[in-house]
Amino acid sequence: MVSITELPNPFTPLAFLPPALADQFEVWRYVMAATLGAYVWDIGLNLGNDYSLLFKYRFRFPTIVYFLSRAFTLAYILSYFIFAVAPVKNCNAFAVAISICAVLTQSITAMLFLLRVTAVWSPNKIVYAVFSILWIAVLGAGITSPLGVRGAHIESTMQCIITDVLPGYVEVATIMPLVNDTAIFFAINYRILAHILVADSLMARIRVFFGGKGLSALSQALLQGGQHFYLIAVATHITLLVTLKLSQLPPSLSRDGVDPWLGPRQCNGLPSIPKD
Repeated sequence: MVSITELPNPFTPLAFLPPALADQFEVWRYVMAATLGAYVWDIGLNLGNDYSLLFKYRFRFPTIVYFLSRAFTLAYILSYFIFAVAPVKNCNAFAVAISICAVLTQSITAMLFLLRVTAVWSPNKIVYAVFSILWIAVLGAGITSPLGVRGAHIESTMQCIITDVLPGYVEVATIMPLVNDTAIFFAINYRILAHILVADSLMARIRVFFGGKGLSALSQALLQGGQHFYLIAVATHITLLVTLKLSQLPPSLSRDGVDPWLGPRQCNGLPSIPKD
């Protein structure tokens, strides 16, 4: 058997982790790299539209919110990628910074959909008040997360890993956005199908809901865009909630090792160092 001193690189970060945890840690780094690449690719595909929005149209508050959402999401994914693959001097401070970016990303993205639902229901003040309260609840659900996240180096290496997350905050920070997304989804779809669609029969509305035919271009874009976003949001948040509740999962996917933040409503299990 080869001794540790004969290995080419005995002090690589993965050498200090149990085999199962090391495999998950490596997969997590691949996922972060793929996520960053996909988001940068998406930015590249939309450069033309973003340029037109920025320089050819009136610069208004929704435009500011949109670009802030894009910027904070990129900052969050990029910082998480650096945390995953690069040597970091202060892991704990970096983990807190990632959590702050996550809160900003989630709240600003939720603001985009607040603007959408209030525009569809304008000038209904009750709807504006209800969804404004929901947005504040989404912000409040995640605003304490930077205080509960801890990071540390893997033994003597400069590689970082999340070691602790405030118990209970993951569920709240996951459920509240899901409640908000669901409310916005049904509010927008009800408004479109009940007040814009000419057909009166229930079956006609169901066919339009799943096909979008018979609506104006704007209404169809609102309907289908909301369906795509809601499908991704529900799948992501339910997967995370199920993962949190399955006690038979390994430690790296258990309650103490899951981070709920990844992109505009994306998530992934994060390995944690087993405690003595």
